[in-house]
Amino acid sequence: MNGQAVSPASPAQAIRLEGHICEGQQFDQGSKRRDVRVTIIRGGASTNGYYYNEDALRAIANLVENAQAYVDHAGAGSDSQVRSVRDMVGFYTSPAYLPPDGVAQHGRVDATLHILESAAWLWSMVCEACSLGHPELIGLSIDIYGTWQFRGGPQEAGISASSKSTALPLKEVTRVLSLNSCDIVTRPSAGGAFQHILQSITTSSTPHLFTPQGAILMNELQDITSAVATDNMPGPQATGGPGASSGQTAIASPNAMQPALPASSPAGEQVQEQESRSLLEELRMERAQLALERRLLESILPEPVKAQIRSRYAGRIFEMAELERDLSLNRQMLAELATSGLIRGHNYEKPAIGSQITEAEKIQAAFDRMFDLDIDAKFGNIRPFASIREAYARVTGDASVAGFSDRSQLGMIQIAESAPLVRISEADTTTASFSYLLGTSMNKRLLKDYQAWPAEWQRFVTITPIKDFKQQTRVRLGAFGSLSTVAEDTPYTTISLTDSAATYVPTKRGNLVTVSREAIINDDLFAIKQIPTKLAVAAAYTLAEFVYGFLSANPTIYDGSALFTSGAPHNNLGSSALSTSAMQSGVTAMREQTNFAGKRLGLRPSFLIVPPELEWTAMVATKSAGVPGSNNNDINPMMGYVTPIVSPQLVNTSQWFFAADPHVVDTIEIGFVGGQVNPALFVQDMPLYGLNFTQDVISYKCRHEYGGCVVDFRGLYRGI
Repeated sequence: MNGQAVSPASPAQAIRLEGHICEGQQFDQGSKRRDVRVTIIRGGASTNGYYYNEDALRAIANLVENAQAYVDHAGAGSDSQVRSVRDMVGFYTSPAYLPPDGVAQHGRVDATLHILESAAWLWSMVCEACSLGHPELIGLSIDIYGTWQFRGGPQEAGISASSKSTALPLKEVTRVLSLNSCDIVTRPSAGGAFQHILQSITTSSTPHLFTPQGAILMNELQDITSAVATDNMPGPQATGGPGASSGQTAIASPNAMQPALPASSPAGEQVQEQESRSLLEELRMERAQLALERRLLESILPEPVKAQIRSRYAGRIFEMAELERDLSLNRQMLAELATSGLIRGHNYEKPAIGSQITEAEKIQAAFDRMFDLDIDAKFGNIRPFASIREAYARVTGDASVAGFSDRSQLGMIQIAESAPLVRISEADTTTASFSYLLGTSMNKRLLKDYQAWPAEWQRFVTITPIKDFKQQTRVRLGAFGSLSTVAEDTPYTTISLTDSAATYVPTKRGNLVTVSREAIINDDLFAIKQIPTKLAVAAAYTLAEFVYGFLSANPTIYDGSALFTSGAPHNNLGSSALSTSAMQSGVTAMREQTNFAGKRLGLRPSFLIVPPELEWTAMVATKSAGVPGSNNNDINPMMGYVTPIVSPQLVNTSQWFFAADPHVVDTIEIGFVGGQVNPALFVQDMPLYGLNFTQDVISYKCRHEYGGCVVDFRGLYRGI
């Protein structure tokens, strides 16, 4: 605490307190708060030859809020619109445009970067770089889409947007249409940099009072109040005045207009106690509000619910346990309201704009109706597009289908002819236009048709999410036999478990589908509407073939033997055609299956799987009250014993199979990468590259990623 060397003239004289302000470089790496104040971009010329004026900076500042932060830009030729979640390290909040100053002569855009807990390595790097005084070791680079024109000269054709030649005039960014991301890189070209860490309240031995301007060291405040208690003698009134003494120090009360009271007096002690209590109350209040904002930022609750919680806790001190209970109750209430269990809109919550329907929503609804999809009741008066050419012209403004558009994002923003829509080399290109709107409706149609396709195989297999394409291993642990008898005063005997492992590697399946300029001109709507339906059927049938292939192909499994063997080691292959007596033999065989210790498990089949040729035989065998073909009308013990499943993917007309319930014993496991059970449809998002540019076609990619294996043979039986 820096004070002025004066002595109070009298007990009634006002004294002044000057706090020591600690800016953000004193931080605690163990803090749960991982916020860094950063410079997104500086105005003026970048090293890549672009010039950012005030309007461009303000536009970028408006787009930075909640923008995602990735590590490095997407590589050349990659799908920049769909970035990997493994590369995402945080998001930005509180962006602001700052006018020119001594740091940035042309202004700059600052924001707060919140680093996710999963990117702890990046937080450690930022902390170390800031503590060593070298935050410039890493920086930021924007990824935007917009227009430019040459600064101070006419546009010249044939000039590369990434040219760095100093002989060419700068390319001034005239309009910023969208911000894809702001990525963390090692060599930023437009001044993006880390400033300082925004630290939360620490639990160190030296308490701090944090304010938006800094932190007042409480131990220094204690030193000051001690000096007030000991310095009661009258003396000179001001530093440098007559009679000033260098050995005396003036200490200020937080209330500069309150007269100083001796600390030893009851009134002085009461004032000190009130001041300490007031400071502690302010500290607890700020700490509670910071914790409230941090938990709301991390929560996945919708914004209206967050606003209600924020208003409930604003301006008061509370315990974290109370807030956590409130958040948990709100999450539970929202989960109970979601009765259908179906996530729509990919968990994207549209911002509320009253009851107004935007033009983009109307166009998307017209696309959805064109593909015979159900839409919200609020679009009741919107008719579907009558033709694909009408849809194309409505979105792009290109009624002649010339191959270029006079509109930008979602076909809503008009672009002047003098301002070319190009890739700005600070980042990668992204666009949303006719291809996206058409692709969105096609994807909805694909998912609807795929989910409607019968998937009886899901009843006897185990479905599990897997996170990558690495080899998956499923360990089958052994079993104990009967427990040994332990005589009096003798030690227990030790036994061990054996195990085996089933492995598989997931694979990727898919195709490219294109919509050509000729199809749009010819108004071939019927052909385009069939694309998602046929893709859905192909994806569903391919997956069913994969699953039923484990039964019909009799593959070699984890123990090196075929899945079905008539004798050892599996004893799960019969030799009789489908009949009630053959089924009874199969049930007995499954009952006799043993564990690793040779103990019978008593398994029973739950499903009878047959090809179409045996469908009616299976129905008679499982639904007749009497024994089929018998003269004595005995009861049929197999009636209702198992549930028939008919698979058109089984081509052997005599084979039939038993499968146990996968909740009782493992049978076949199917793993989907990322938990994505449904196929996905992607759109080519770079109109100046690929087939979109060379062959006048829009490319759509259908992708389905999964793998599987037999996990346990004992839950499966083949009749012949």
